[in-house]
Amino acid sequence: MWLYVITILIGYWTLKWFLGRLKVDNYGEKYVLVTGCDSGFGNLLAKRLDSLGFHVIAACLKQDSADDLTKASSKHLRTLQLDVTSDDDIKTALTKVKTILPPTKGLWAVVNNAGVGGGFGTVECLNRKDYTDILDVNLFGVIDVTKMFLPLVRKERGRIVNMASVSGRLSVTFTPYCIAKYGVEAFSDSLRREVYHQGIQVSILEPGCFKTNILNPTMVKDCYHRTYQQGDAACQQYYGEDFIEDCINNLIRFASSPGDINMVIDAYEHAIVARYPKYRYIVGNDANYLHRFLWTVPEWMSDFILCYNAPRPAGIK
Repeated sequence: MWLYVITILIGYWTLKWFLGRLKVDNYGEKYVLVTGCDSGFGNLLAKRLDSLGFHVIAACLKQDSADDLTKASSKHLRTLQLDVTSDDDIKTALTKVKTILPPTKGLWAVVNNAGVGGGFGTVECLNRKDYTDILDVNLFGVIDVTKMFLPLVRKERGRIVNMASVSGRLSVTFTPYCIAKYGVEAFSDSLRREVYHQGIQVSILEPGCFKTNILNPTMVKDCYHRTYQQGDAACQQYYGEDFIEDCINNLIRFASSPGDINMVIDAYEHAIVARYPKYRYIVGNDANYLHRFLWTVPEWMSDFILCYNAPRPAGIK
């Protein structure tokens, strides 16, 4: 009995390994739109895909970033300015993309990479704007760009690749960011099932901690302090400045040993070039071991582990 089970499992994993290494053909005939190419993951991905021979359409927020990327890439890479929070910008980008594409071509992939950090602080001190600033980019930007470009992806029977996070499955701190990433997970799952019969594939990236501007120490400190100052006097007194400093130091310590950023670019590449891409890419050692463990065990256990050494407000000491 056990021999049959083991044989089936080995066969399953061998087949999965083999299928995962099959790639699509003719990169040079495929067009890929990537958002958030000013820096970080998006910038590196645009360069990686360009080196592989894809026709990359790199969307940047700032023109200076677009110019720098153009200089560092081949003639096949095209750039455009795009603020994913602006309906007008997205419509203008669609028009430009259509002028870039040959008449019979669509987009092989849309990579929703654009994102921002922030929203660091206690729930009592955060205001509605702290949430909407992040949701507008990290969630609604993903939804709006996908909606606008989906017909072009359908034309190629291509794929949508969305940047989520392990924070989209395990909410620990910076609540607005986690809410946005939970939303990306839900949107991507719903979309994948909606386009199931349309030949479109939808993949989600769930990176752990990597060195990007989202966890820039200066930004983390400034955001925590600004949020703390938003709270009323009673709230500030209850939490205390020592609590805020401890939260800042914990987060900076956590971000001080980031994974190799190329792991994320490799996952992006696989989602675009693989014949059978994964539904989810859990990227990084912390994501695959610590976070995967924490979102698998019962909540009482994960809460105990996460909260045991967490900072305590002055009001309960």
